[in-house]
Amino acid sequence: MRPGFTSYTSDAEDRAFMEFGPVVLSGVAERLTESGGAGRLQSIVVNFDKDSVLLMNFRGGYLALSADRSYAYDVFQEIDVKLRQLAQ
Repeated sequence: MRPGFTSYTSDAEDRAFMEFGPVVLSGVAERLTESGGAGRLQSIVVNFDKDSVLLMNFRGGYLALSADRSYAYDVFQEIDVKLRQLAQ
């Protein structure tokens, strides 16, 4: 969590989600294109009432970034390309 920001979730909730959430969500999403016709899964966005979370495979693990839902789309678009470059 960046300094000066308050999380909507506790550290325990974040850890519990990261144990299985990305694996389950990416497994379900990959079933949308088992043939590979749409390409490889790059990321997943989970929208809550107040918050949005971007999940992506990153250097052999999963990275989760959250942003206030009202501006999450712009934030995620801005950092997506940069994160994919760093992941290579």
